[in-house]
Amino acid sequence: METSPQALWAAFQRSFCAAVLSLEGIRLAEIWAAQYSRATFCADELLESVARDLELDFKREHSRVAYSMWHRHSDSEPTPVILIESEEQATCADQEVKTLCCLAAPLKVLMTFGEWEDVIPRWRNGGHRSTLVTRWRSIRSAYHAAWRDPGVFGVLVGESDPDGLLRFHAFELDTGTDSPVGDRVLLELPTIISPIAPTVFKPQNNARLIDLQNVGAAECRIT
Repeated sequence: METSPQALWAAFQRSFCAAVLSLEGIRLAEIWAAQYSRATFCADELLESVARDLELDFKREHSRVAYSMWHRHSDSEPTPVILIESEEQATCADQEVKTLCCLAAPLKVLMTFGEWEDVIPRWRNGGHRSTLVTRWRSIRSAYHAAWRDPGVFGVLVGESDPDGLLRFHAFELDTGTDSPVGDRVLLELPTIISPIAPTVFKPQNNARLIDLQNVGAAECRIT
């Protein structure tokens, strides 16, 4: 498979979309209702499915990184091509960013969750996007100055807004721009989850439309 950083990032996003969209609405709501179920799903199903789709070996807690995907060569040592760190709260993800910055691979991915959007007035106290992107970019820039990293640092942020829409934001944490590269809503699923009782949910069985071939170049939205 193609192991250039940009090609891996585009392929990872396509496989991520396919894995999430393979779930029925009711099960997705159950998974998203609690922190533990989200973390378990990411570890036991989602990322393993992505690795299989990319024909890579999946490992956990290897070399102090939460998850990794390895390219197995026929005539040489297996090598990590995707390194992944996950943090349930985006506001607490600084250490995961630093960990990824210390490691070498064509693609590094931070997966996190939180109240993200800060342009549209979606959250009562405002979202954290601008503050966290600025902070994470400063971390990456400091490490980049010490050792020039030619790989891609991708970020996926899950956000369940007050209206019940589940969104996944995707962008590259680049050091050379004033805004996240390719920042967009990768997935938007109309699944309603009660904010009062996490075990009570009301899914909407809307049609799911997706062009997986274009993920990584254009927005992938559920309508």
